[in-house]
Amino acid sequence: MKRFIVVLILLAGGLAAAALTIPTDAATVNGSVISQNLLNADITAIANSRDYQCYLNAQAYVESQGQQLLAPVDGVGQTPGSGMHPTATTAFVAPYVDTEISHVMVANLAAQRGLRATAKEVDAARSELSTQISQTMSEVSHVPNTSVTCGPAPTLTGPVVLATMPASFVTQTATFDATVGLLEGHLSGADTTAGLMRYFNANRSIFDTACFTVAQYTTQADATSALTKVSSGTPFAQVAAAAGTGSGPQGCDILYGIASQLPAGTNLQTLADNQVSAPISINGSYLLLEITSRTSTSFAKATSSVHLALERLGATDAVKLLQATEKRAAVSVNPRYGTWNPTVAQVEVPTTPAVGDVLNPAVNDPGAASATATPSGSATPTTGKSG
Repeated sequence: MKRFIVVLILLAGGLAAAALTIPTDAATVNGSVISQNLLNADITAIANSRDYQCYLNAQAYVESQGQQLLAPVDGVGQTPGSGMHPTATTAFVAPYVDTEISHVMVANLAAQRGLRATAKEVDAARSELSTQISQTMSEVSHVPNTSVTCGPAPTLTGPVVLATMPASFVTQTATFDATVGLLEGHLSGADTTAGLMRYFNANRSIFDTACFTVAQYTTQADATSALTKVSSGTPFAQVAAAAGTGSGPQGCDILYGIASQLPAGTNLQTLADNQVSAPISINGSYLLLEITSRTSTSFAKATSSVHLALERLGATDAVKLLQATEKRAAVSVNPRYGTWNPTVAQVEVPTTPAVGDVLNPAVNDPGAASATATPSGSATPTTGKSG
């Protein structure tokens, strides 16, 4: 699934034209242009904000479950603290040119359906972005031994991070987020009362109001041991009371709202009343959960939960639509940033040229100067970065 990271990246420097005509745009998507100037401004803004770069790394870390970080922004030729950003690494550029291609496609798909974000919707998306940044940074700050570091300052928050970026950058990011939301709502039916009502009537049971009791444990073994006691006849209320902090009756709420906070596959809606669940792993704890009662909920009371459910369905539909659109799109990418591969619908990092093919390799790597006498294609490149 393609990840929507709302940033626009491009090299800020230029390449010698030599005998070839270099495209003046970063890319075109079905005739829509991704301009060089806009992307140059965006990369400069990102390169100037260590806080925003830290957020991007934190986002990548969280979404990959700790397996991935972004490549550094600055390429060779950067003087630390100079405020100048003449180059960016190809490993950083290519994925975000790809992301911007997806942004254009989303905007076009929305426009084809007559969807356009209002100022109010953009403002709401801006607020949600700020909250998302705060949540991401808080989550990473609680992970032991994480490789995401932002210096000695306190945990970054959304308002702090966004304040380091130009207002125009934040607005275009929020506009994209709002547009995605409109497209998701349109595809799922969440954008109309009739659509919400249809889904509610077809899935009433998952919007029941449920009262529940929870027992929380620090290890799976403890949760399993407690479940064994219940199976042996000990009332769950008694077991939960003995579990300590965070355990016991939790009040009543719409079942979908409870289930949406639990890991996929928990299938809380199929749990019979007064039956204790298997241990549920969540945020480093293990829960046992029992639904003690369940009553029907009116549409008026369940509307927000129905909207959330349809938004999630719409997100899946939007990704499928985007993937299908990418497969048949006419995409052209400036070769300095990579090559569009229609088979996998993404921008691939440019191949590093052999040292002998570079006009003046000493400019990029003084140690490679002696390799200029080597026949073209036989030397091993010493750097994977674009200059």
